[in-house]
Amino acid sequence: FLGLYHDKPHCSNEIKKVETIYQIKPIMTPIERKFYFIFLELGNNYVIIPQLNLASVTKKITNNKYYNELFRNIDFAIFNKDLTKLLLLIEIDDKTHNQYNRRDRDLKVKKICNDIDVEIIKFYTNYPNEENYVLHRIKTILNKHKEI
Repeated sequence: FLGLYHDKPHCSNEIKKVETIYQIKPIMTPIERKFYFIFLELGNNYVIIPQLNLASVTKKITNNKYYNELFRNIDFAIFNKDLTKLLLLIEIDDKTHNQYNRRDRDLKVKKICNDIDVEIIKFYTNYPNEENYVLHRIKTILNKHKEI
């Protein structure tokens, strides 16, 4: 696709053609959308945010260890209704998470989550992940927050 723009629209009628280098893409993969709609069954007491960048909810207070991992997206974050407390992070792991560099990255992300005292759970795409199973795992963790 070639985009069109005017160099100086008020001075010239000449139109230059430029190559478009960006295009919009879906925020979630089809499997992530499947999970998202399951997560919505948790009800109105929670806010589910897809593709949350760890740097949005975490700040570095000492050395630069794992700094790059802060700029990785987590598949889903669950917050309380007024977005004041991050309750849970969720990763949907497909076969790419078996690659060495992904396993290493996942371990670093887990360390960050431990440091900020937020649980991260994984669902593996090679399992059926029935709605009841998924919701039960999440509710078990969310119920711990109600006890606190």
